Amino acid sequence: MVFKKDRCAKCAFTLVEALVVIAIIGIIAALTIFLIKSKTSSTKLVAQLQKASNTFTNMVNQAQTSVKMESWDYNTTTENFVQNYVLPYLSIAKDCGTTEEGCFAQEYYAKNTGTPIDNSYYKILLSDGSAIAVKITPGCSDTNPSECVDFIVDVNALNKPNTWGKDVFEFQILNNLSAVVPYGTFEKFENGQWIPAQEDTTDEKCLTSDERFCALKIINDGWEMNY
Repeated sequence: MVFKKDRCAKCAFTLVEALVVIAIIGIIAALTIFLIKSKTSSTKLVAQLQKASNTFTNMVNQAQTSVKMESWDYNTTTENFVQNYVLPYLSIAKDCGTTEEGCFAQEYYAKNTGTPIDNSYYKILLSDGSAIAVKITPGCSDTNPSECVDFIVDVNALNKPNTWGKDVFEFQILNNLSAVVPYGTFEKFENGQWIPAQEDTTDEKCLTSDERFCALKIINDGWEMNY
């Protein structure tokens, strides 16, 4: 009987060992919950980005029924452009114009590059909870690249993280291109057509030097935020 009792004692966990095991389980659980929350948040932001992309497509399609995009006047003020070609085709919750607050957050973060959303942009809060800032680029022509209109979209408006490449993205209208496309989609205009940018190059820029390319990377990755 004494022998059996001694062997059982050797097999038992000490209090310290039990506490270490519990601590390890707690750390693993915390990391798992964090990863799940992070993935869920990213998935939601990507879905909102996809919705914003569809909003631009629908805006262009509806606007073209009135005036073909080839005839849009880019040699005008940002305010006139927005009122003629943007506002009539969106569901507006608030029109902030170029001065009023309440459509975009006061501060945005970028590890590398982000475009300041200042009063040169016309700002709109949409009924789906996203916000769009629009600005005409003077001198739109067939140069490389030739940006006619710049669009910044915050897919969840005033809500955090308010970070470029996470919930803030950039789109463009280029000369002789009847579409709104993610920033950096095309590399140059050559022989009467726009030449797409190299996918690996734009993906690398998103990750290392310029978050304005991140909408394009997400689309290239099959609507996944793999960073």
